[in-house]
Amino acid sequence: MIQGIGCDLVDLNRIDIHNEIFIKHILSPKEYACFESLSSEKRKREYLGGRFACKEAYLKAIGTGIGGKPFKEIEILNDDTGKPYINDDRALVTLSHEREMVMAFVVISDELHK
Repeated sequence: MIQGIGCDLVDLNRIDIHNEIFIKHILSPKEYACFESLSSEKRKREYLGGRFACKEAYLKAIGTGIGGKPFKEIEILNDDTGKPYINDDRALVTLSHEREMVMAFVVISDELHK
């Protein structure tokens, strides 16, 4: 049974990849290591914007909205095929990039098996 859904859209032009305070507020240590390993500013902006969108969508899906859980505690990594996943076994996430926008959609279900 679906417990919640959440969606978020981020304009990548608004993502400041040089603001370390913002970055470290959003990313977990593992996510930060992935972010730092990226070579281009474009890719870093897409990564950070995507993680921000996923975390906002997740908070909407669990019904708390922003402030319900610290962003750094929500971790979005990628499996071996590149598919993103959240550190919550009830959650499914998808990301979509289009030029200067990124969209995240999260479903929370008690029927998911990982």
